[in-house]
Amino acid sequence: MPRKKLIALAAALILGGGSLAACGSSAPTTAGSADDSRGPITFASGKDFTKEMQTLLDKWNTAHPQEKVTMLELAASPDEQRTSFVQNFQAKSSAYDVLWSDVVWTSEFAARGWIEELDPKVYGGPEIMPAAVKTAMYNGKMYGAPFITNGGLLFYRSDLVKTPPKTWAELFDSCRKVKPAGMDCYAGQFSQYEGLTVNAAEAINAAGGKFLGDDGKTVAVDSPEARAGLQVLVTAFKDGLINKEAITYKEEESRRAFVEGRLMYLRNWPYVYTSANEAGSAVKGKFGITTLPGATGPGRSSLGGIDLVVSKFSKHKQTAKDWIAFMQSEASQRSVVKDMNQASVRSALYDDPELVKASPYLPTLKDSILGAQPRPATPNYNAVSLAIQKNAYAALQGQASVDQAVSAMADELRRAVG
Repeated sequence: MPRKKLIALAAALILGGGSLAACGSSAPTTAGSADDSRGPITFASGKDFTKEMQTLLDKWNTAHPQEKVTMLELAASPDEQRTSFVQNFQAKSSAYDVLWSDVVWTSEFAARGWIEELDPKVYGGPEIMPAAVKTAMYNGKMYGAPFITNGGLLFYRSDLVKTPPKTWAELFDSCRKVKPAGMDCYAGQFSQYEGLTVNAAEAINAAGGKFLGDDGKTVAVDSPEARAGLQVLVTAFKDGLINKEAITYKEEESRRAFVEGRLMYLRNWPYVYTSANEAGSAVKGKFGITTLPGATGPGRSSLGGIDLVVSKFSKHKQTAKDWIAFMQSEASQRSVVKDMNQASVRSALYDDPELVKASPYLPTLKDSILGAQPRPATPNYNAVSLAIQKNAYAALQGQASVDQAVSAMADELRRAVG
């Protein structure tokens, strides 16, 4: 698959968010009753740059001519996607039967009574990765069918580093010893957006801290562990182990820095593997992949991914539920890995010889996902993420001390979940 298509798809899927814009040209109907009958359905999704999603739909549609699925691609930013979904739900519209939901939105949609409860035995069985299942749960019930998952990885220069680091201390120490002049040590995603929430969460989780308690309401970030985790990144910026330019990095900027040979270590998502291996890459044949570093051992990735959710206002809920089960099937999930270059929610595929041969990072990615920590599950996730981004960014820029940033973050999180 061409690199530009993979990169574009990754930009849409990286944290779970697709791309969707307000659909002003549609004329949605309003569901007047709870109708669980079968019939044609509409799948509202982000932009499918590879066109492989349609291939999956065609397989279903050929076998189910009376229950065809139409994909509605509404391309825009993830923030616009959420806005469009919310507007659709608030209007009690049946225009969207199945929605492509960022894993951090499922709790919000469930809490507001907008999506159908699902049977965990059907959509969350032992073949589905437990971390992915957790993203689809709210108040002990299942509301989403995990479709794509994702975990962060550490890319490193294997021509310079013979034994990949397991801890932050090992990583930074190796930079001090062997990093060539003119090369930066480490980068992740530190611009003020959702990627910073992910990177801050990974640093804080690796130190034993967390933002919220398991109930999604208790603020837990005001702790020594959270301060220690954020301090790792702040100190690295201060000491030049993370270049000041990295404060502007999102996924693509950091990917380019690594592929162009300007970085010794990169935290990013699996999609980087493809472009790093292509002809013209400065690191082709010179890089390895391992799990993220932690305080005393391997760290914990934040969990990305997509849940498929069924609208409460769909007129053909049974078809919608059958179709999302089809999208979780082994055949469909094999296509997710092989054709879409994305992370499957089925555990066994990470050890499949054919798939591992094509994507050698799969076993490492499996380890990352199995140990991954979902971002806070709360109906008010947007406000929670903004509080994390804002205050972590201030600390990284040196505009606030770590203590000040964490204290302010805790105050804003209390208001966000209150």
